[in-house]
Amino acid sequence: MFDTVNGLPAHPLFIHIVVVLLPLSAIGMIALVVIPQFRGKVQKYFVASGVLISLVGAFIAKESGAALQQTRGVTDEHHDWGNRTFYLAIALTLISALWLWLDTKPKSMVRTVTGILVVLISLAAVISTVLAGDSGAKQVWEDSASSSTISMTADPEKSHSTVDPEVTSEPAATSEPAATSEPAATSEPVITVAAVAGHNSADDCWAIVNGSIYDLTQWISAHPGGRGPIESICGVDATAAFTNQHGGQGAPEARLASFKIGILG
Repeated sequence: MFDTVNGLPAHPLFIHIVVVLLPLSAIGMIALVVIPQFRGKVQKYFVASGVLISLVGAFIAKESGAALQQTRGVTDEHHDWGNRTFYLAIALTLISALWLWLDTKPKSMVRTVTGILVVLISLAAVISTVLAGDSGAKQVWEDSASSSTISMTADPEKSHSTVDPEVTSEPAATSEPAATSEPAATSEPVITVAAVAGHNSADDCWAIVNGSIYDLTQWISAHPGGRGPIESICGVDATAAFTNQHGGQGAPEARLASFKIGILG
């Protein structure tokens, strides 16, 4: 429902509503509580509207983030802070509505306690929004940096010049004429299952996917979904794991292809 807007991912668009408006609205509520002179009808209207719009924006950002996670990994840190921000937006909306209603009544201890809760929840909402935005920004920049690294390491000459000693090359074609037409010999290194099994750590990670061998060592720290999914496939055939998570998705398949170092033999 909240996947895209005009062909663009919805999450980066709607998240700006939350990042900008929720902290401003939270600060506005703090001002209403602690500065009596600020409690005009116009100020209350604008601050209350900002809180409500922030809640709607937080809900859409949360749902669009979940949709984005299906096609592109989202770090656990960003996912968790996004959820916390949404729940704090709900809490801020409810406690603000209660305080604004109590402010039309004679001063009481209940209104004072509610005002304190408004201040505390507002501060928590500001901090959570900042941390959610920071974790999301880090992921975007790390992905950009890793894409640049991938482009540099995808050079065939560089890739072939650093092939592991355990990698063997295809046998050279004989000069004798073939009785029947044979397919052209591949120039890709041939790697055995045993050789792949020896590269089974986070510091040296190879994996098999659909008969091809990939060196995923550099990708472990850059993987948007965290280190765990990549570390779990080091040294083994990861065809089923990759297909279940990213089968038919162009971007993950293209990124995987950039790490190819040979074929299974």
